[in-house]
Amino acid sequence: MSEASRVRVSGPLAVYAPELIEYLAERGYCDRPAAKHVRRLAHLSRWLRDHRLDAAAVDEAVVARAVAALHRRGKGRSYTAKSYRVVVSFLRERAVAPAATPPALTPMEVLLEDYRGWLRVERGLAETTIGIYLHAAVWFAADACNNDTDRIASLGAKDIAAFVLRVSARRQPRSVNEVVVGVRSLLRFFYQRELVATPLAQATPWLARAARSCLPRTVAPGTGQLLLEHCAGDSVVRVRDRAVITVLVRLGLRANEVAAMELDDIDWRRGELLVRSKGGWRDPLPIPVDVGEAIAAYLAKRGTDASGRAVFLHVLAPGGRITMTDVRAIVRRACERAGIPDTSAHPLRHSVATAMLRGGAPLPEIGQVLRHRDLLTTAIYAKVDFDALATVAQAWPGAKP
Repeated sequence: MSEASRVRVSGPLAVYAPELIEYLAERGYCDRPAAKHVRRLAHLSRWLRDHRLDAAAVDEAVVARAVAALHRRGKGRSYTAKSYRVVVSFLRERAVAPAATPPALTPMEVLLEDYRGWLRVERGLAETTIGIYLHAAVWFAADACNNDTDRIASLGAKDIAAFVLRVSARRQPRSVNEVVVGVRSLLRFFYQRELVATPLAQATPWLARAARSCLPRTVAPGTGQLLLEHCAGDSVVRVRDRAVITVLVRLGLRANEVAAMELDDIDWRRGELLVRSKGGWRDPLPIPVDVGEAIAAYLAKRGTDASGRAVFLHVLAPGGRITMTDVRAIVRRACERAGIPDTSAHPLRHSVATAMLRGGAPLPEIGQVLRHRDLLTTAIYAKVDFDALATVAQAWPGAKP
């Protein structure tokens, strides 16, 4: 008998315990994690019985009350309202609990939802980028507009500059400029919707940080190979991590592009990968032999995925595609195993570009591999070619020839 099936459940939800165990098994939950969810169901069912409520009363507010009662008795500190999401979702899918009622939106929230759609449809931005832009938009709406849509029409350059100054008091320059990019996008949306009379986007000050005066962040030569060596092993996790790092090291993909890879993007006959790049672009790249072998080895190890067409998946239930954050975590874990300084996915991308440059590849070719839309973006890598720079460098005033 499994641990989950040994959990005693009494009360109005007891009849659903066997179905919950099957529900969790179908989604790949192992016995011990499944038993934890069944215990949550048992606790919630007892609380409903003690308060003379039936299963139809279950919602987030009832769960919060049940958890709070448990905490008041000094028990179940690991139980939170958030930890009941699986149980509540199961009850709603079985039409036992009523469907969630979305909260009423304020006028500003309605406007920001319209802005979300505008970013997705008009701008063609990725969901991760939309999230970053919305974070800046929510901050600006609360700080500069006091969450009042009527305040938007009276916005001026002084209001926007004052907001950026307040942000700069709390953030580093690079982080401030990320907020500035989001605010400029929001102001363009306001102007297009005729909520402001003048285009205020360019009135948003940009903090000087000399982005093009520094060298691109790269990793030490041989770091990529070292990371791959410390992903050795036959477990699904190690094979997946090795494939992810191989793609990063050899193709220079961004973390979100790796997470977005789907099976239909790989043309094995032509040896080509269709990369889902920024702005909704689809860019083909040739697949080197070692990259193809690493991906094929992982796909053979992981088996089929009935839930979607993603290439790289979570190992633990409920599964699903990995995220950009997961890709970064894979690189960090490999760094820890290799005993080298922590890095992220983007320095690996920079290293691909600098290696191509030092191998004699011209900047336009590097820009094509990195899928840059503007050659000025690729020009930052010219600064690592010290021999070429020496031929155009001017002598220091007053220095001896």
